Formats: sequence, C-alpha cells, structure tokens
Amino acid sequence: MATAAIKLFKVVIFGATGGTGLELCRQAAEAGHTVTAYVRSPEKLAIKHPNIVCVKGTLEDAAAVEAAVRDKDAVLVALGSRSLLTRDTACSAGTRVILDAMKNTGVRRIVVCSSFGVGPDNRKLVPWFLRILLYNALIDKDDQEADIQKSDVDWIIARPVGLVDEPARGNIHVEPSGSIPVPCLRISRADVAAFMLGQLEDRTYVHKTPTLCWSV
Repeated sequence: MATAAIKLFKVVIFGATGGTGLELCRQAAEAGHTVTAYVRSPEKLAIKHPNIVCVKGTLEDAAAVEAAVRDKDAVLVALGSRSLLTRDTACSAGTRVILDAMKNTGVRRIVVCSSFGVGPDNRKLVPWFLRILLYNALIDKDDQEADIQKSDVDWIIARPVGLVDEPARGNIHVEPSGSIPVPCLRISRADVAAFMLGQLEDRTYVHKTPTLCWSV
C-alpha cells in the first residue's frame, strides 16, 4: 500500500535560537519543510541544514519581519523572556509586530509556544514558588496571548508545562481547555516542537489554548 505524501510547508520561525526554537528548526528541516529562521544573533543558531535559511533581524524592525513572513504558509513563534527579574515585553511586543506582518501579507496560520499558567485565572495551576519566579514572564505571556486571541488569524497557542532538554517521547497528553490541572508537570522541548509542527495543517486546535505535558 502506498504511503501518503507528507505535505511540505514554507515556515518562518521566531525565537529560533532558544531551546524550543532550535528543535522547531531541526525537526521542520528534517521533515523537508522550508525554514526561515529569523534571529537577532545568527551565530547562536546552532544548527545547519540545507532547508534552513537564517535571516538576521530584530523584532523591532517591522519591515524586516514583514519580509520574513511574506509568502510563508505558517508562522511559528517560540519567543521567551530575556529577563525574569524585570518587566520584559519581548514576547508581547514582538508578537504584535509579527501579527501586523501577517495581516499585511495575508499569512493566516500562527502556532505559538506560550506557557502553563498563562491566561485568566490560570495562575492557581502553577506552584506558588514558580508564580513568584515567573511573575514578569507570565505577565508578558498574558499580553502576548491576549493580542493573538484578538486577531483574525488562524492561531493555536500551546501551553507546555515545565520544559526539559530530553529526547522526544511521543507520549504527549493534550488538555484542550488549557485551564485544569494536568497529570505531569514536565515535557521535552522536542515533544513540544513536534506538536507545534503537527498544527501546520491540522485544525483541531485552531483558536484553542491546549496544555501540553507528558502522559503519566
């Protein structure tokens, strides 16, 4: 029996030099997708592949962001806070520029890596000491998600629990509501990246905020 062909996409990845972003680059390229990695510091992109084009730029440069987004099938966002100690708007401000670029270029699909505990009344799901440690980062993610959810694009916001640098297990528990306790507070960046890439065409979680963790 013939195997169904895998549909290939042209994607742009923001936050490509972070742990999850690197996994997105690696997995997308190895799957045959055409990847544009939009990065502030190209030397930090610790992966080379014929399917990856590295574009240097900042999220403050709206014209450069728009050029990177243009003609893509989807946008993948894995932005993280630059500081836990001070109020940082890297995620929210950067995402607003990306959303404007999508509007101007007609790109519809965006898949975003957010965080467990983000969203209205969801802080209670996070252990108290992490609420303190991640206070500023979670506020920035709140603002990021609010802007995405107000947009008219086909958005999917993944809210992974504690991220670890371990190989993918494939046993991902997806809690669609994203607002109730989950069976485990760990998941690998590799599994999160695999889930995000699985949303390039799947509409199951469009306009949803699923929580991701490992199954028990």
